[in-house]
Amino acid sequence: MKSVITTLVLLGAMLGGGASAQTCRTSETESNNAESSANTGLCSGTNVTGYSSSADDDWFRIEVASAGTISISLTNVSGLDADWYLYKNTGSYVKSGATSSNPDTGSYSASGAATYYIKVKRYSGSGNYTLNVSYPSGGGGGACTLPNGVNLGRVGATADKTTTTSGGFVLMGGGTDVDAAMQWMINKSGGGDVVVLRSTGTNAYNSYLYGLGTVNSVQTLLVDSTSEGDNACVAQTIRNAEMLFIAGGNQQNYVDYFKGRAVGDAINYLINTKRVPIGGTSAGMAIMGQYYHPGGAAEGTATLSNPTAVTIGNNFLNIGLLANVVTDTHFAQRARQPRQVSFMASTMYNYGVAWQSIRGISADEATAFALDVNGVGKVFGTNSVHFVKATNSPETLAPGTALTWNRAGQALQVYQVPGTANGTNTFDVGTWTGTGGAVHYWSVNNGSMTIN
Repeated sequence: MKSVITTLVLLGAMLGGGASAQTCRTSETESNNAESSANTGLCSGTNVTGYSSSADDDWFRIEVASAGTISISLTNVSGLDADWYLYKNTGSYVKSGATSSNPDTGSYSASGAATYYIKVKRYSGSGNYTLNVSYPSGGGGGACTLPNGVNLGRVGATADKTTTTSGGFVLMGGGTDVDAAMQWMINKSGGGDVVVLRSTGTNAYNSYLYGLGTVNSVQTLLVDSTSEGDNACVAQTIRNAEMLFIAGGNQQNYVDYFKGRAVGDAINYLINTKRVPIGGTSAGMAIMGQYYHPGGAAEGTATLSNPTAVTIGNNFLNIGLLANVVTDTHFAQRARQPRQVSFMASTMYNYGVAWQSIRGISADEATAFALDVNGVGKVFGTNSVHFVKATNSPETLAPGTALTWNRAGQALQVYQVPGTANGTNTFDVGTWTGTGGAVHYWSVNNGSMTIN
């Protein structure tokens, strides 16, 4: 039966009967010791593993479809120092990553469609490496075939467009989306391709975002299984984006289907290597801090009776500006001040984060914090974003015990920043100071919370 199916697929491809899936290479295959025997099948943004020793060089070939940026990242295991070299057709290399950095990264501006080669060459030691090459593949989501049900549609151009982007992060509290914050991200995308990522819901963001500003396309991906979270084509489609927005839903799904998988790696690639604007609302915002609650904590003061038991996760998205931050959403509308305090207390107890370092960012509905890479952000919308820090350590923080974090009624200092239509009010996460806001204090005495 297997041979019959294979024959039918091959016949269909020869006759033009529909698109067939491109298999993305995920590992090096010997012998690829020369340009003439270079490995092919490197999908843009997909990790390829290999082994480097003194015996040989490893060569890879890519077909760049149009002008744009070729970005290369080479990560070595401990004990190996391998370098990469980028060649255009023939002749000397045009770019290299031959430093002591790990990963060794760099980029090159391709002037148009051409064949390029990447050589991985051992400098010292031996061991495994991971190569990732992002480049204009001309795929438009069609360079590989997405699993059934993942692609909820695409509006705009069918071919991807590589643009110059600038990084930034939007933390949106849920409810009505904030147009100005979305436009802030669109401007940073350089008019490229937008991917919306979710595990439940529809493609309603496609037409909404496409109508807000100038972008090449908007595509929604629905990833609702671990196999889809590990799928190379899903990851490639995300890596090709110049802007990513993570919709609301259930953040536990995002933990299950994205974290530590190809999708999670692709998101972190966009954050730290490609540097594109990333945003999330509700559940999408809930996973953006270094620490996060996967969902389900009680409303009201119930969590303060035993905060160390509140589940907190760690290191999902690697956003340096949000180190030691734990977030909450739908904030004032659901009176979630006790939850935010319990999240911070649990993080301190379970991860050993010092009270001087722990931070909380909580956004009301219809409000967003647009954080630039310089650490200063604007607050857009009709309600507020709350920036929380401790003034001292809790008096009582222990398992099975109600929290006391009082400090004469000023245990936690909260800077509440109202949103505006044009983001006039700001906050600096580096100095933890802002403009246009007001200071409040929270305190907890034996599980009972006071808000001043």
